[in-house]
Amino acid sequence: MAAVDLLFRASGLEARELGAVVATRGPGSFTGIRVALATAQGLATALQIDCYGIPSLLVQALRTDGHCVAVQPARRGLVYAQRFGRSAGLPEPRGPIEIRPLAALADSAWPVVGPAGLHFPPGTPLAATTGSTAEALLAFARSAALDGSWPAVPLYAEEPGAVAALGGA
Repeated sequence: MAAVDLLFRASGLEARELGAVVATRGPGSFTGIRVALATAQGLATALQIDCYGIPSLLVQALRTDGHCVAVQPARRGLVYAQRFGRSAGLPEPRGPIEIRPLAALADSAWPVVGPAGLHFPPGTPLAATTGSTAEALLAFARSAALDGSWPAVPLYAEEPGAVAALGGA
């Protein structure tokens, strides 16, 4: 919540000025997804406004103008990856979410886009981007018809590590 407070201070906005709250909903870190969505839902409930969840891979794909492989860090040298084409100017999934080795991105036939700070292997074809992940999320929220088809619920590509270690118990 301290980061949310700093964001409000830096933007000059008051919480009561918000019309809705948006957050990415995964795939990504199990704990990170749950904390982000709980914070977003708590803020929305307190302000009595709507809350929406946008898939993190879609948000990465929104940062580029063409087809791409959007990625998010997974665990231990892996990434969540999904191919996106374009339809009516917006990214459209061209396959399922996959878990791939980060090193394999160097062999991608499509340009790759991912969050700032993710270090791609040498030779990875990178997509030209038009802003940060946060900017893409906000631009999409402003332009999209947000409704119940954008639920603020976690989107997982795999079971949490603790559940998998227990054999799905």
